[in-house]
Amino acid sequence: MSGNSAWFLSMGIVMRRLHIVLAMTVPVMVVASLRTANADVITLHGGGVVRGKLSEHAGEGRVEMETLTGGRVILEESLVEDLQIRSLLVEEYATRARTVAPTAEAHWELAEWCRDNGLKAQRTEQLELVVEFDPGHEKAHRGLGHVAHDGEWMTRDEAMAARGYIKYQGKYVTQQELDLLQKSQAERDAEIAWFPKVRLWFRWATGRNAERRRQGLANLQAIDDPDAVPALANVMAEHEEAKVRLAFVKLLGGMPGEKPVPFLVELSLLDEDPEIRFEALKRISPSQAEAALPLYVAGLEHDDNDVICRAADALGMLGDSRVVPNLIDALVTEHRYKVRVPVKSGMSFGTTPSGDVGMIAPGSTYGTLPPNVEGLLRTGQLPYGVQVQSPMKPQRYRTITVKKEHRNREVLAALQKITSEDFGYSRRDWQVWWAAEQQGLGQTS
Repeated sequence: MSGNSAWFLSMGIVMRRLHIVLAMTVPVMVVASLRTANADVITLHGGGVVRGKLSEHAGEGRVEMETLTGGRVILEESLVEDLQIRSLLVEEYATRARTVAPTAEAHWELAEWCRDNGLKAQRTEQLELVVEFDPGHEKAHRGLGHVAHDGEWMTRDEAMAARGYIKYQGKYVTQQELDLLQKSQAERDAEIAWFPKVRLWFRWATGRNAERRRQGLANLQAIDDPDAVPALANVMAEHEEAKVRLAFVKLLGGMPGEKPVPFLVELSLLDEDPEIRFEALKRISPSQAEAALPLYVAGLEHDDNDVICRAADALGMLGDSRVVPNLIDALVTEHRYKVRVPVKSGMSFGTTPSGDVGMIAPGSTYGTLPPNVEGLLRTGQLPYGVQVQSPMKPQRYRTITVKKEHRNREVLAALQKITSEDFGYSRRDWQVWWAAEQQGLGQTS
């Protein structure tokens, strides 16, 4: 028996066991009466779907449903594969969503309909489609809870993360605050105990009293307890004076353990002073390299390409081959930049098809030119026309976003140093070589 014949036979069996009783009421009235009720969905074994309101009056072994169009369907239970109870509004949404036009405007209109009818999840679905079609749709972004940050729309979590905050138990905290929250009570108490002492000594060291300055500086320089790192960072890590930040780096450099490492890594990557960046990197001891490694790897994904290059320099110095795949990914990076460009506001003049001289913009009228410039145009000595800027009007600018690709030579240098190989900026060649190395297929000397 052919596939088509089998299908027609099965449909015949279904139709013989399916009883349709037309309702005696007007279909529109039935739909209106069901507007506030639940709409049920029956899925048949053959894949068909019947939507409407399930009736409780069907006989034993049968299922009866009043359809959305006003009819009544009676099915034997053996035909039913699944039954779901859903809001009629959800059913109406599903119908609208199947036929909505593929445009931002159409999806926005459906999202507004969802808002008016209290369909939150469905509204979110439509708003996400709106921003796919129109990434700059402000109302859709705000409906999704997005915020504008540096000219781009992003979730609140992403925006706060860009500002250095992390979400912890429903609140946004800094990395330092998170570290404190996640520590044991005893460790937290030991660190907190340093805060009043460090603040006092720092106030002495930066005050006017010469004796107090000497005493405060001596007390700070004598600190070698890693538990004091958060307190020192609180007053010194982001100080406006470079000499204070440099003193902080030197203090950390004499402390054991992992607690100084995040601050040393951050300063080596982000501080504006190159001396401080170099000193911070130098102060990471071999015993602290393991803790520093993942922090520098994270630096390879920074938005600032200069930070990527600094992270690559550090990884090259650490010389750990485990970071080779990360360096390969960072060989060539693309970043977005906002630049201001002038808005052309001058008038363009040239020769018209009839040989006259005038403004060449479509729909423009003749303008006035200096006689010598008009003479050059008429004699064909300015074949490409001329643009005259009015000296009375200030130049206007607009901000645009441009993409730029960077070939990061610091990343390449780190790869060369760690692997003693050189495949240039070809990610594919590096990846093929690295895969062969991992499988033991590389060349042996």
